[in-house]
Amino acid sequence: MSAQLTASDEKPNIGLVIGVMLVATIETLDITVVNIALPHIMGSFGATPDQVTWMITSYVIATVIVMPITGYFVSRFGRQMTMYVGVIGFTIASVACGFSWSLASLVFFRFLQGAFGAVLVPISQSILLAAFPREKANQAMAIWGLAIMVAPIMGPVIGGYITERWTWHWVFFINIPLGLLALFLVFDKNAPIYGGKKINADWGGFLLLAIALASFQTVLDQGHMRHWFESKFVWFFSWLALCAFFSFIVRARGRTDNFVDIRLFSDRNFTFGCLLMAGYGMAMYSNIVMWPLLAQSVFNYPADQAGWIMAPRGFVSAVLMIAISAWIAPRVDTRWIMAIGLILSALAAYSMGTLSLEAGRMSLIVPGLIMGLAMACVFAQLSTSTFANIAPEKSSDAAGIYNAVRGVGGSIGIAITSTFLVQREQVYWQYLGSNVNELNSAAYLWAEKNGMELEDSIAVSRLAEEVSRHAEMLSFNDVFALIGIMFLSLLPLLFFMNNTLTGRHWLSNLKE
Repeated sequence: MSAQLTASDEKPNIGLVIGVMLVATIETLDITVVNIALPHIMGSFGATPDQVTWMITSYVIATVIVMPITGYFVSRFGRQMTMYVGVIGFTIASVACGFSWSLASLVFFRFLQGAFGAVLVPISQSILLAAFPREKANQAMAIWGLAIMVAPIMGPVIGGYITERWTWHWVFFINIPLGLLALFLVFDKNAPIYGGKKINADWGGFLLLAIALASFQTVLDQGHMRHWFESKFVWFFSWLALCAFFSFIVRARGRTDNFVDIRLFSDRNFTFGCLLMAGYGMAMYSNIVMWPLLAQSVFNYPADQAGWIMAPRGFVSAVLMIAISAWIAPRVDTRWIMAIGLILSALAAYSMGTLSLEAGRMSLIVPGLIMGLAMACVFAQLSTSTFANIAPEKSSDAAGIYNAVRGVGGSIGIAITSTFLVQREQVYWQYLGSNVNELNSAAYLWAEKNGMELEDSIAVSRLAEEVSRHAEMLSFNDVFALIGIMFLSLLPLLFFMNNTLTGRHWLSNLKE
């Protein structure tokens, strides 16, 4: 299968497009598909929750370290070589994860999997930007967006199906056929494998950046379980991240050999696009994590059914993202399309924040459909606007930074909402529990309705469970309200970007 990985004004090779989508899919899918298998992995290795989360932490740390320097690998070794090594390395590391003999070995192989997989998403984005004519960049980003935003949604479906029917090892082995198929589709036998050149690089700066990102990610992933700044562990890595990042910025100023080209931030659209993507990642990934968690913990859906409840959102997003990018975005200021998407996202989150324990399946599905429409309005248009002024030869550098801030933003959002969920649940538990006493007539009516005496130990136990369910439901309501606020807070940033139709900043219209 031939797949030309350079810019062209011709119609893109369909095999290339499918292959590139698959390359992006296997990396993003692996983030959520593995989460479903965590309880099974804990049982297999006799691990505690705080121990098994290092499997996720190691993967994300490797990703945030390697992803920003994707541009260096492309410049040094060529786009095809980097792509091939990434796919092959990711697939081999997946096999090693499946054959892990201990939790320590699994954590190590997950780190390798994250390191090799980190280059796949930025390269897939830069390839599609190069393969499509510039006037069809919206369509290219819509295709890319299908893999980036839909794959994490489908992860719980696939992960739940696998873990319910086979062993946890297969959540890793599934990457073998996907990786081989992706490699076949993107392989070009007529193109030179090695297309890079020797370039100078500031390894000291890279080390500082790696320490900063790894330390920050460690704080985000481990802070909740260690009670945040009550822990010396969290304080140490927080200061380490801050000092390393400040040192990196000081060192990088005025240099031309940085692994990360900070000169890209001189472009207004790229700067505000990255800020928006970080914020959107915070809200969206929080939403993706909390939605199935609500379905499983409060409404007691099995893992695979909880995944299927999210599936319609992915389908709606996939269909409408292509349609909006092809027919609406070329004719309308994309900032208004994104604004509508953010408002719809907040509306969907708000509707989730009004659910009660009596809510049925459709009460979970309908907000998901609204969120799917919102995703279709935002993701591809934001990517297109962010890269509107980026030179083709800098697309890999820009894509690495853009996707890194998306991942870091998602980690921040998940850390915030997870902590907020626990804190609100404690508040509601104390409030509701304090009102359950011998003077509360509602408690007596509940016991009478269920054929029990309030003084019975069984009644007390059942009542405690009921209080816990209500406290959990109310805490999820607050979390989704917070997610809605996250979406709305991004609206002002949209209008600091240039209109991609006219190339003008919105404030320039006020001066004329």
